[in-house]
Amino acid sequence: MNYCDNQNLPDNPPYKIYELKKTNQEKIPGYLVVSTAKLNVETEEHNSNSYLSLVANKKLFNLNDGQAEPSTQDMIEKIAKTLESSPEPEIIINIHGYSSTPSDTETGCKKIYEYINSSIQQPNKYIFIGYRWPSENPTKTDESGSFGQKLINALSSLPTLLAINLALGLTISIWSAIALLFLNILSNSAVHFFTVMLILSGIISSIIFTLIILRLSTYFRDIYRATNYGVTDLVELIRQLDYTVKLPRNKRIKLSFIGHSMGCFVVTNVIRILSDVFDVKSINKKPDSDIGNIFRLGRLVLVAPDIPVESIFPGRANFLRSSLRRCEEAYIFCNEGDLVLRFTSTAANYFSFPARTRISGYRLGNITVKHFNNKNDLVGNTPRYGVVNLHKQDYGKGYRLDNPYKYLEIRSSSSEHRKIEEITKMSEDRVQPADLFTYFDCTDYKDDRMDKIGIVSSAIQKPAINVWNYILLTLAFIRKSINNRDPQGIDTHTGYFGGGFSQKAIYELAFLGFQGFLRSLSIEGDESEQISAFSQRCQEKQIQVILAPQIYQQKTQR
Repeated sequence: MNYCDNQNLPDNPPYKIYELKKTNQEKIPGYLVVSTAKLNVETEEHNSNSYLSLVANKKLFNLNDGQAEPSTQDMIEKIAKTLESSPEPEIIINIHGYSSTPSDTETGCKKIYEYINSSIQQPNKYIFIGYRWPSENPTKTDESGSFGQKLINALSSLPTLLAINLALGLTISIWSAIALLFLNILSNSAVHFFTVMLILSGIISSIIFTLIILRLSTYFRDIYRATNYGVTDLVELIRQLDYTVKLPRNKRIKLSFIGHSMGCFVVTNVIRILSDVFDVKSINKKPDSDIGNIFRLGRLVLVAPDIPVESIFPGRANFLRSSLRRCEEAYIFCNEGDLVLRFTSTAANYFSFPARTRISGYRLGNITVKHFNNKNDLVGNTPRYGVVNLHKQDYGKGYRLDNPYKYLEIRSSSSEHRKIEEITKMSEDRVQPADLFTYFDCTDYKDDRMDKIGIVSSAIQKPAINVWNYILLTLAFIRKSINNRDPQGIDTHTGYFGGGFSQKAIYELAFLGFQGFLRSLSIEGDESEQISAFSQRCQEKQIQVILAPQIYQQKTQR
């Protein structure tokens, strides 16, 4: 169905498009696309004629009082005209993560919008789109109500069998406990009977309460929404733009993405759908970046990605390998102390993800660069930061980049860490999924080395974070959650967007690419000198980087 045809435009389009309000300084247009899918299937339909029903802060958007609001079709055509008039059009789409409220999404999009308009001076080229899929925050009041209402809904929606078992379990537990309080009037056999009944009923009740807690966490509900609403609605937006925009045959629109947490799941699945698996180049394992009639996949930036770590493993199970090959550049921002991925996500996926070992069950955001376990990983007494797979050539001018999988590992404690090459079989003769990414390990990242704590972790500069360090980090994470301005608080999952260097890297890698990012750092010289200077900048910030050799192969071979 074509939304750009007035006669065929559906009454309830799958998304609404809002234009971010401009001041005199903004030159890059920005939009917020909001999926119209509901948090609960019983919720009444949104008013399809009202944009205001889907946004939290109306002041952020170009909505004029007293005037008819533009339709989805009108907004699509407005974006299309901007793209058609641009000599080198690019779209950058930002996708939020799990448990994000409308206000959180809008604030994040506004932050990116203001940053790029103040830092990137290339008007008539970019269009920024923030995309909101229907995510539910477990503690904040939203379409599902307050936390109390969510608890009532969780109990009232229990399947009949579970509700009966819960009621019986609680009843038996209560009466067994009362009976055991009067041990002096019970026989030994009666004591044993009531003890067994109390234990069994307690186990049954605990299992059902665990299911209720998992529901209240909204994690699996968000996975369902991301899969069935978030992915499909974003694909539909891109499809409509592909149909509407008219470009010469030799002109393409570069399409780049920034994904955070579960938003990375949305991004990678969108790319997977957009990739044509029947394309001859794809079958020959040499696909180009062109998709559809007008688009070309550009840069992919994944921040704390909540997707399986197997996505960088070779083999039949890697469902992303062919589609990731189509991206020109791909980046991952990760850190060892990400508490959300380390504990919450892995615990929630424990009984659903088909992994035999704990290590394989971790998420891609848990991947880290090999830390300083021996003297070879130290420069003097300082841990080795910067581009760790960068090596000077033995002769002449230039450098070489080692394969990433030699340096990547998963650390869950000082005693349990595995290199990627130990987990799965890798071949140096073939391009591996791990070769397609550039990794920024921000475990010890500080904007200023004099700071007491890091941006996304405690920055303790140890080979691994131990149990006591995790306890202290958890307390810092809680402090940050209670008071966002607490100087001792640490946001281990979204703090990347608050750090000076990390924020700059995320946004400018997405908009400008690696070479443009180097220019923004005022790094000059030939390519060898640029890479060395970039490595020095990262070393100053205590960031370990693995550069993707396949992406920069032509740049590194001299």
